Amino acid sequence: MSRNARLFLATALIVGAAIATGCSSSKDKRVGGLRNNLTPGMSTLYQRHDDVDNSLALYFNEMDRMFWEDMGRAFYTDRPSRMTPEPIPR
Repeated sequence: MSRNARLFLATALIVGAAIATGCSSSKDKRVGGLRNNLTPGMSTLYQRHDDVDNSLALYFNEMDRMFWEDMGRAFYTDRPSRMTPEPIPR
């Protein structure tokens, strides 16, 4: 490779690295971060992260209770036994 070709290649690499890194400052990073997420406290259009967590906790609690209620029906533990000697009021 000739000297001019090596010089051109080195210059192209340096210019390419400068273009790839660009100019930035800490202020640009803060502004860019704000532009990427304008509502950092919101998880959905109307709920905060805590609201979403509360909704999920309520959902899983209800699903857990419904599961055990279904298991009670499946194994007939949700009603009294008919084999008791005394009557059971309903």
